Amino acid sequence: MTFSFTSKPPILFGEGVVSETGERAKAFGWANPILIYDKGVKNAGITDKVTASLTAAGLSYSEFDGVLPDAPDTVIEAAAQFARESGADGVIAIGGGSSLDIGKCVSILLTNPSPISSYWGPRDDLAPVPGTILIPTTAGTGSEVSDTAIILNTELGVKVGVMGEHSKAKLALVDPELTFGLPPAFAAQAAIDAFTHGFEAYTGTGHNPISDLYCEKTMALVVGNLLPALADPGNTIAKTNLSLAATLGGISFGDSMVHLGHNIGQNVAALSHMAHGTSCALGVLAIIEYLADAVPDRLRFVASLFGVTVSDGLNDAELGRELARRYKVFCQNAGVPTSLSEAGVPEDVLPQAAAAIEADPILQLATPKRLDAKTALELLKKIYV
Repeated sequence: MTFSFTSKPPILFGEGVVSETGERAKAFGWANPILIYDKGVKNAGITDKVTASLTAAGLSYSEFDGVLPDAPDTVIEAAAQFARESGADGVIAIGGGSSLDIGKCVSILLTNPSPISSYWGPRDDLAPVPGTILIPTTAGTGSEVSDTAIILNTELGVKVGVMGEHSKAKLALVDPELTFGLPPAFAAQAAIDAFTHGFEAYTGTGHNPISDLYCEKTMALVVGNLLPALADPGNTIAKTNLSLAATLGGISFGDSMVHLGHNIGQNVAALSHMAHGTSCALGVLAIIEYLADAVPDRLRFVASLFGVTVSDGLNDAELGRELARRYKVFCQNAGVPTSLSEAGVPEDVLPQAAAAIEADPILQLATPKRLDAKTALELLKKIYV
């Protein structure tokens, strides 16, 4: 047996650890980091906790609050220009996946010339970067521990990845308390996003014994804690477990990549602008039955998390149908859309999305079963209503 498992960034996890941001930044030798976030994070008072910590550590800082959903390349360029003008020597990104991914890209552009479009795909030839402290305020993307920044190419209208060591954080600072006030709908789609990371990395061709451990724990934590967290806003144990699931999910697809669920989700979302977690949740719903004959043993483990047992005596096709049904019910109970029409996707974009799915240069690499445009369109129509 031969496999690789890439080292991950250091992780500081626990309630209240955001108060350590300043001392951690100071230990990196930073004197004037830039904070990157969106206005919602600012309005929630989360950035105040970070700036207080920086001030207590004797650091100056600048702030960029112009983050937009889907991490547009135009916003990255604006943030990078502001960071250069501010004399930033490090990056602290606070928020959901878009904020964290923009932070990664700004770090790159502090020591490498714009535009960010020069660095799409895997690259190992960049100048050393100052690095990032990544502070998630949602429990879903796992971007704080991944070596990829997913950004929107606004010219082409597609999402692309900036990948490599330069996109890896110097520190992932995961404080579950920052997620406790998330609106239920947002918390649900974020948690399902974490589940899809575990599911796709577990069923992809790149899985290995170590990634399997992260995948299995990620999925189990989401299935076991999402509905209790939604039912009881005061259930901080369940919410902390969802933060842990998000971080473990981000680790899980570091070497064993996501595949068709994200392929479907991201290419449909690029044409319709629905939330990333919802798009990937629907992507996984579309592929469960499709993968049943390719990875039946792995689907049996996933099905066991939803209460399906060997004693049920299901063959591979039946297993796929039953798992898809139970997963759909789970998403419905969490308030996550289970059809493209419910998510507001125009039906006329489906053929274009199907063509993009077939042509995706990255997200077919780890799939156990290829997907052409014709079959992709069939799957999209199946989950449309």
